[in-house]
Amino acid sequence: SSGINAEYGDSGPVPNPTPDMVEKCFHPTHGWGLYVCNLDAEDSDVTLYRLFAPFGPITSVRAMLDMTSNKCRGYGFVNMAKYDSAYEAVRLLHGLELATGRVLNVSFKAQKRSEFR
Repeated sequence: SSGINAEYGDSGPVPNPTPDMVEKCFHPTHGWGLYVCNLDAEDSDVTLYRLFAPFGPITSVRAMLDMTSNKCRGYGFVNMAKYDSAYEAVRLLHGLELATGRVLNVSFKAQKRSEFR
């Protein structure tokens, strides 16, 4: 798993991101990267957008698809413009049981250095 887990309380103010999180999870153009897994084969970019849009501005979504079947491979990525929005999305969506019975896994994603080019 390439996600960075932080401590999420049930409520209260959003803590500031640590310098490590800023260095690893923030991209100046795309914002805060989130890794989402345990998606269903029928899920898509639209599914991710619908899940995350209520939390704030999204810069990109990508459900990873199998090249042969064109079905979701079970994971995807969401980039959110604002840290507060990304934090709340992780806090409230991580562990959420979906209609399919799957339990969503959401965490901050460490950006690969090649993604900064």
